[in-house]
Amino acid sequence: MRVAELISLLNEKQINTWFDLGLFIDSVKEDAYNYSRSTSRKTKQAALRQPSVLQSSTFNGFKKKLGNSGIGFITFHYSVDGVTVEIQKYAQALQGLIPGIPIHFIAGDFLPEAERFIDTSITRHTIKEISGFDNWKLYEPFFTTKMERGSDEYNKLIKLFWKDTCGIVEKLGSYIEEKNIKLLYLVNVCSNPGNVSLSLAAALLSEYLRIPVINNNHDFYWEGGHSKIDLETKDLKSGPRDFFFTNSNVGEFFSQIEVLFPWESRHWLTVNINRNQSEHVINRNGHNPANVNEIGTAVDTERYTTLNKRKKINAFLQVHHMLAHYKKRLQVVTPGSIKSELEYDQRPMLLGYKKSSSFDFVNNNIVFLQPTRLMPRKRIEVGFKLIERLFDNDHFRANFESNPGLSLTLLITGPIPLGQKAYTKKLIGLFGELLDSLPVKFRHRVFLGFLFSEFDSKRFKNRYPDPVDIPKLYNIASLIMLPSETEGRGLPLIEATACGIPIFCRRYYPENVYAEVIGEHLSESERLRVLDFKGHNFKDRLVQ
Repeated sequence: MRVAELISLLNEKQINTWFDLGLFIDSVKEDAYNYSRSTSRKTKQAALRQPSVLQSSTFNGFKKKLGNSGIGFITFHYSVDGVTVEIQKYAQALQGLIPGIPIHFIAGDFLPEAERFIDTSITRHTIKEISGFDNWKLYEPFFTTKMERGSDEYNKLIKLFWKDTCGIVEKLGSYIEEKNIKLLYLVNVCSNPGNVSLSLAAALLSEYLRIPVINNNHDFYWEGGHSKIDLETKDLKSGPRDFFFTNSNVGEFFSQIEVLFPWESRHWLTVNINRNQSEHVINRNGHNPANVNEIGTAVDTERYTTLNKRKKINAFLQVHHMLAHYKKRLQVVTPGSIKSELEYDQRPMLLGYKKSSSFDFVNNNIVFLQPTRLMPRKRIEVGFKLIERLFDNDHFRANFESNPGLSLTLLITGPIPLGQKAYTKKLIGLFGELLDSLPVKFRHRVFLGFLFSEFDSKRFKNRYPDPVDIPKLYNIASLIMLPSETEGRGLPLIEATACGIPIFCRRYYPENVYAEVIGEHLSESERLRVLDFKGHNFKDRLVQ
């Protein structure tokens, strides 16, 4: 089917209620199911419905069928995050397997800081309607507005949702058709409902245009999230993704979430980043195990390694310059002086107990580095608790007393994600409370630094022949911090140990994923060595 035909078909559908949509999605799945189990008499008909590239019996045959057509990577946006870094790895792998294959990155937005991660050979295409989370216009009514059957919000949302879906089908489908894209690689589109319209549009385009899909999931909405009734009846703890279940009691509405995340189809390969996710998709969602798999993680050990002293000093100097906004003196500001709202493109800042213009970041400074974005599930405030406990420790306190010039800086590398300005302001307030709780003789020697991903900006990189990056930032740290409540994989665990830097981490949820990442299923000599704690407290032994 051509895209124009699909648009005509969708326009003919009378989708005015959530029940109408449910029946339509059921019919799409039923058609796909019936064709996939066609008898020999219907082989020709089945072949017409099956993507031509999947009619090959070997991988070489698949590559030949794919020919000079393109591969389209689709996600909500490209930024400084694990998704963008991993997508570039996947694209390079596919280019190695199928030399010369055109690669297209398709998203709602390409943030400037993503430039350094994306190879210049890759074509980029922006469709603003496929932006995710706070940038998707229906995100709030879907997951924060409480709906009642028959209410104005309930009746209005289905019409807006269907219109939005059809618009994405037309724009995304037209680009796919124009560029002859014959394989889609979705990342988080059908696992985390940042844009449900995009998720449904991707399923419809795949089924009607007969395009095979690699559906790659870094995290699912149910990881760290539960419905209100489950929280009450199963005595579960509330989590950072509970809001996705705001309307889970409205079956005809929430069933769309359950069927799309992830979508099941014979020509969809669901690829997860850990075994726990795959077991959920198979055992709870009922997907065919033959179409579910995992993809591992790799780090470049030529980049993630221990640097020599000269390179470490150079990295310290560059961080000092970023925090000083490339001026001679580094200004320290107090938490209480941050009155105005923070911006998403905020310049780096260093917070301390007293305002100052003479802080030396490079010398006699212990750095605790948290290589994450500023978001609640990363639990950055746990670092404040660790610092407080350290100053209660006799050995640590004695070290500071014997070295009057010694300071400690907790440095956060990542940007403020969409919707997280309030959390960042809350962190600043909590840091002010930490300083007030410390002994008077130490509080002016503890600092909180925010880089806000300045090291990815052009104004920074154009200044240095060898600009600092994440692996170099690891090397200026005495300790890496990862106290996250949840992680899909926990990449800093691998990166920190590759650099030979100790890492302080929570046994995050899902704990069996954490155990697998550090290698608890392996002999002790093959495991990653980490400093971990469980739950919300850590013991004196760990502080020591």
